[in-house]
Parts: sequence; structure tokens; C-alpha cells
Amino acid sequence: MAQINRQLVKTGTLSVGVLLLAALLLIVNYFGWKYYKRFDWTGSQLYTLSEKTRNILRDLKKDVNFIVLLRQDQQGEIYQPTTELLARYGAASTRVHVRIVDPQRKPLEVQQLAQKYGITTTGVVVESGNNKRVIDSNDLAELDFSTLQTTGAPRMTGFKGEQLFTSAILQLSERRKPTILFTTGHGEHSLDDQGDQGFAGAQQILGNDNFVIEEWASLGKGSVPTGTDLVVIAGPRSSFDPSELDAFSAFLNDGGRMLVLLDPTPGPTAGSGSGLLRTGLEGWLGRYGIQVGQDVVFDPPNTRPASGSEVIFSKDYGDHPVTRALAEGGLPILMSVVRSMRAGNAPGVKVLELVRTSPSGWGETNPADRQRDPSDVAGPVSLGVVAESGSTAPGKRPMRLIALGDSDFATNQFLLASEPNVVLLANALNWLIERESLLGIPPKKTEQVKLTLTRQEVWMIVLLALALPVLSVVMGTVVFFRRRR
Repeated sequence: MAQINRQLVKTGTLSVGVLLLAALLLIVNYFGWKYYKRFDWTGSQLYTLSEKTRNILRDLKKDVNFIVLLRQDQQGEIYQPTTELLARYGAASTRVHVRIVDPQRKPLEVQQLAQKYGITTTGVVVESGNNKRVIDSNDLAELDFSTLQTTGAPRMTGFKGEQLFTSAILQLSERRKPTILFTTGHGEHSLDDQGDQGFAGAQQILGNDNFVIEEWASLGKGSVPTGTDLVVIAGPRSSFDPSELDAFSAFLNDGGRMLVLLDPTPGPTAGSGSGLLRTGLEGWLGRYGIQVGQDVVFDPPNTRPASGSEVIFSKDYGDHPVTRALAEGGLPILMSVVRSMRAGNAPGVKVLELVRTSPSGWGETNPADRQRDPSDVAGPVSLGVVAESGSTAPGKRPMRLIALGDSDFATNQFLLASEPNVVLLANALNWLIERESLLGIPPKKTEQVKLTLTRQEVWMIVLLALALPVLSVVMGTVVFFRRRR
């Protein structure tokens, strides 16, 4: 009887242990399913979604379907980051659905999808409702073709998946694209110019953010065209007519939005006292509490090496949505030949500084001198301001205006050299047209990480790989025979 009781106790204890273990496994799996966390161990944070993407995914109102049509064998370099990144999209929003179809394994299904969406290439189809966007596989990667002769294939140096996927979602989720007009006829930077001083890069970046971008000859026009969301004046080199300034004022007073990039352009102007060209915008901006300095700003501790004293970095930002992400990341923008833009006073207008020099900077009123003296603008010097009207009539939008004392920061030359410049430009425009969900740091550029070892280091690794198992066997044998004694 006692033996039977002991057997029952033993069996019961074992059963309870098994049940407890099963319950523990169920609990762990449940919490792992409900509260999971994805990690990104890549050095460039390749799979970490940017703030911009997270904001857009959080505000999604419609389902978005991603259909991945990539061959894993031939497009492995693109396949893995694409599928992993889209998994992050799906984890961030329940409205994102991802479907992966390998053209090699499911050719019939791919043929049906190609017929349905009217595509003839591999890539990613982004669908929402009755609208779609097709991203070609060749557009997903930045390739270095210099390796063709040595390896027979180009090397991927950058992955552009997040920029393209987020842009496609934005295009599908917005019913109307905001219209931006860039003024022409005063020597402004051209949107079609591919050179260092052109704005072709800015046009491409803004296009990814789903804008309609056009150039507009404002001279002789009595008003800003109907349907315009934003007017940009980028680096004028001649004066504006008073009728143009009146049209801008009427546009702003009706709740319009403007971005003015005004350089300290040299030129003989009567009464200027500083030799800087007067465009008419200087006094006009004063109506909105923006004081335009007749100076060139220098900041010796933050000068870009080998670029001249006029090219400066700045990372001292005001507390504003346009610059908040830059300030939190400690990211400096790069500007060239800058003038001061300071906050003044205007009835019914709130004016705030966006970016400043260090306390060592100053606004030189005599650029030929370049020696700091009491007549110069003391640092820290404001380089950009934002003006916004206060209370407005019911149903009327408030006026928004940003003025920066430099246009070079948005040219092809500086956008390529400084990613924070891209952030500043995109954030300024998105804030102006009230697209606050896009005010974030853009996706980081990917990097290729390689481990380079010398011949001696390779031999050391091989010896360790061989020695450790052999040593384990020897030690085990010694312990075995010592216990046999």
C-alpha cells in the first residue's frame, strides 16, 4: 500500500510539474505574442523606422497593402532589407498588410498580379482603395557600378526603401496634393538646375513628400493663383515690384503661407550703407515683425574647414516644431553667406527665432572689414525666424511665414553635403502647410559594413576554432580517466 501511495505521489508530482511547465510556456508565448519588441542591431539602424514614418503610420485612416514581387535568388541584396523593413511597417500599424510573392516560385500568381496592376517589372506594389503606386526594384537601392569589373555585379551602397514606401503611403492617403509655387524672374534658384546652385535636389525631395511643385513668374500678376498652398522665394538677385509685394501681402492676409530665403547679395544700392542689394523684401518683411539685417554673419568657432569663413554650421535652435527634431538630435545645419533675420514686433503677429549662431558669432555690417566692432550685430545672431498670426476670424486660416537669411542651404551642393539641411527644408514646408505628421528626421542613409582582417588575424581565428574543440576533448578525457582511478 505504501509503495502504491509513493507511486501516486510521484506520478502526481510529475503531472503537476508537466502542467506547470505547459502553463508557463503558454504564458510566455502569450506575452511574447502580445507584447513583443523588435530590435535593430545594424550599425546604420537600417530597419529602424524614422519619426516621420511612425507619424504617418499612426495617422493612417485606410488600409494599405504592400505586395512584394522580388526574386530571393537574384535580388537577395534587396529582398532581405525590403521584407524586414516592411515587417516593421506591419508591426507599427494594424492598417498595413504585407504580402510576399516570389516570381520564381509562383509565376502564375505573379502573372495574374501583373495583369491586375498593369506592371511589367519586379518591385513593390503599394495599394490603398482603388489607387496604387508601383516601386521598381531598381529604385530601391543605390548601386556602385565600379565593382562590375572585379565582381561582375554592382555593389549596393544604400537602401532607399523607407523613403519610397513612406512616400507612397503619403500619396495614397492624401486626397489632394498641396501646391507650391517658386517665384521666378528675379534671379532665383531654378528647380531644373542640376548644378551646385540649382534646386533640382530640393524638387526631388519635395516630390517624395507628395507636393505639386511649379515655377511662377510673379511679375505683372495682380494676385497669387487660386489653389496655391505655399509660395517660395528662393534667393532673389533683383528687386521685386511693389505690385508683387502687394500680391504677397494679400495672399498672407487671406491665410496664405510663404517661405522667403533671402541672401546678403552684394550690389550697389543707394543708401544701403553696407553694399548689399535691396530687393524690396527687406521692408516688406518688416510688416510681419521680421527684421532683415544688412550684414553678413560670421561665426569663427563653427566655420566649415576649407570652405571659407562665410560657410558656417549652426545647431542652436529655437523651440519650434520646425527645428525640434534637429535640436533633439543635436544636428547642425550648414549655411553659406548668411545674413541676420531677427524677431521684431508687428500687431497681431507672433515672431520666434528658429536658428542662431553661437555667442561668438556676429553680423558684420561692413563685410569688407570682417573685424568685429561695436557697430556690428552682437551674437548670438538669429539666422531665421517664423511669423504666425494670432486669432483669426472663424473658418479663416492663420498666416504663416518663415524667413531665413540664406538660400544656399537648400541648393544641390549643400543638400548632398548635409542631411540636416534636408530636414530643415522639409520641416519648414510641411509646417507651413500644416502637415505636422511629417515633422521628423528622414530615414538614415544605409551603410555597408565590412570586417577586414590581416592574414595573421585570420590564422589566429582558425587556430582558436580548431584548438577549443580539441582542448575540450582532451580535458574531458583527462577528467574521465581520473575518475576511473
